[in-house]
Amino acid sequence: MARHLFYVLALLLFTSFSVAQSSDHVAVFGGYSYMNPEFTSTASGGVSGWNVSATFKLVPYVGIVADFSGFSPSRGGASASYQTIMGGPQVSVRLGRIEPFAHFLIGLTHGTLTQQDEGGSKFNPLTFGGGGGVDLGLNRWLAVRGQVDGLHIGSNFANGQGSSVARVSTGLVFRF
Repeated sequence: MARHLFYVLALLLFTSFSVAQSSDHVAVFGGYSYMNPEFTSTASGGVSGWNVSATFKLVPYVGIVADFSGFSPSRGGASASYQTIMGGPQVSVRLGRIEPFAHFLIGLTHGTLTQQDEGGSKFNPLTFGGGGGVDLGLNRWLAVRGQVDGLHIGSNFANGQGSSVARVSTGLVFRF
C-alpha cells in the first residue's frame, strides 16, 4: 500500500512541475472530512476523518483531480480503517474570489475491519461518485474550501451490496 501511495505522489509531483510553469494550475487541498454512518457498521452518528486532494488544471476550466481520504471508526470491540483513493475530471470557473467546482471520481476503498474476538478482514471495493463545492479565495495563494461528495462503495462481501454515502469536507486550499 505504501509503495502505491509513493508512486501516486511521485506522479503528482512530476505532473505539478510540468503544469506549474504558469500560475494557478495546481491546487492542493487538505482538511477535515465527515462521512455519514451508512459507510460503516462500527460507528453511530457518522465518522470523522481527513481528506486530501490535488487538482491539476489542463485548460482554464478543466482539470484532473487525485483525491485521498481516510476514516478510522471504532465501537465496542470492533474497529475499522477505510482509505479512499480516487481520481477523475473536475470542472471549475473562477468568479472573483469564488471558485465553484464539480467532479466525477472513481477509484477504490481499502478497508480493514477488526472484531475483538473474530480477527480481521480486508477488502478493496470499487468506489465512484460525484460532487462539488466552492473555494473562497483569501488571497492569490490560499483559499477555504467546502465540499460535498456522494460516493458509492462497492462490496467484496457475499451479499454483493455496496453502500451509498455522503462525504462532507472542509479545509484549506494552497494554489501554485
